[in-house]
Amino acid sequence: MRRNALMFGCLVLWVLGSASYAQSEQGHMGVWLDSSPLPDLLTKHLGLEAGQGVRIRNITVGSPADRAGLERDDIVVILQGEKVTAVEQIVQTVRAASVGDEVSLEIIHLGQWKTLQLKLQAAQEGAKLKYPPEPEAMMTWRPGKIFKIGPDGRQWTEIPFDDVPQFDVDVNRFFKELHVYHHMADDGSYTITIQGDPADGDSEVIVQADGKEYRATVGKLDAIPEKYRGPAREAVESARKSVKEDVTVGKRFQLPDRPWPEVYQKFFRSTPKLNIERFSEQKDRMMEKLQEQMERLQERMQSLEERNREILDRLLERKNEREEKGHSDEKPAPAEPSGEQPI
Repeated sequence: MRRNALMFGCLVLWVLGSASYAQSEQGHMGVWLDSSPLPDLLTKHLGLEAGQGVRIRNITVGSPADRAGLERDDIVVILQGEKVTAVEQIVQTVRAASVGDEVSLEIIHLGQWKTLQLKLQAAQEGAKLKYPPEPEAMMTWRPGKIFKIGPDGRQWTEIPFDDVPQFDVDVNRFFKELHVYHHMADDGSYTITIQGDPADGDSEVIVQADGKEYRATVGKLDAIPEKYRGPAREAVESARKSVKEDVTVGKRFQLPDRPWPEVYQKFFRSTPKLNIERFSEQKDRMMEKLQEQMERLQERMQSLEERNREILDRLLERKNEREEKGHSDEKPAPAEPSGEQPI
């Protein structure tokens, strides 16, 4: 009899403990959100207030959002009775809830307003996305090309950037392509930068997340943590597509006609002999001025990079402060499974 009572007591404690853990576990809707504000024209036609509404970028298969019928490009306009004006508002509201809690939201689907009740569930490890990933491009830098007359004096030939004359400053860095993509999820944000031609396996890929930096090349993406490999591959593919869609030289932007060798010979015969010493002095002065200009250009580039990094750090600090303030009165939640998860 005592043995049965003891077993019954253990069973009750186990059930209560499991229920308590479920209540404290963070809930998820299973949506990926676009941090960019809605276009003013779209807001006007939908009858929304300025700054209202957040677009859904993707849905986790089998999540509460998926079962409720949410789709990519649906717009969340009201959450828990309050108008939605920022991604952080949705993230903080969902993070403050637990598994099993219900959240009410109003969305616009294909121009129609709908009211939904979603019962939050635990994050699904290894869950698949309903649509292909959609990286958010922040910046793309495509430098122009450099040409010279070929040895035959008839054809224009392109000068590879590796053959550009070397200066004390990093000129080649200025002419490198640059593609930057920003991702945002409920477990934080991170930036993927591709330096160089995305079709070149030796081009550098840099992932910046949580104050850490991971470096690899396009051909060796396995060198970065597994969490960021999928988004990094998507960023590389997106960059390659943008390069293919680059504007080609058309009739309005044709290079000048190639001069014939006879024109060169006539020109050189009619040109007086140069004063080599004077020409050398002029060349040195020109090189000094060019050197100074390139140094100033490099300083401006470094200043711009530092400023952008400071702005991003301040945004992340403010976000972390709001999250810490919202969770200061809550009990610590159990550790979530590793890997990127939506809200």
